[in-house]
Amino acid sequence: MSKQPSQILFFTGGILTIIASVAQLFDIKSAPWIFSAGAAIMIYLQFMNAFGKKDADVRQQRLARIGFTSSLLLALAAYFMFNSSNVWVVCVLIYALTSFFISFRAE
Repeated sequence: MSKQPSQILFFTGGILTIIASVAQLFDIKSAPWIFSAGAAIMIYLQFMNAFGKKDADVRQQRLARIGFTSSLLLALAAYFMFNSSNVWVVCVLIYALTSFFISFRAE
């Protein structure tokens, strides 16, 4: 996937997850569906990033796989949103901290 559509998808997925997270705090019924759409986009992009780096060094591949694994927490957060549990906040927090760590480690 080229860089420009990938950036647009990443921005769209991030905006959807943020909007849905705020909507879930205000108990809006469609928030889990919006969050799931954003999470699916983010998981897809992390998957393409993790398994599309065949020519990268071992460190870059490892960081990409960690990013993909942590993005699966977004799917878990969506599950907890549908079950009306507040554990989704912990899943999103762990994902955010992991992404923050990876952003400083990646070149």
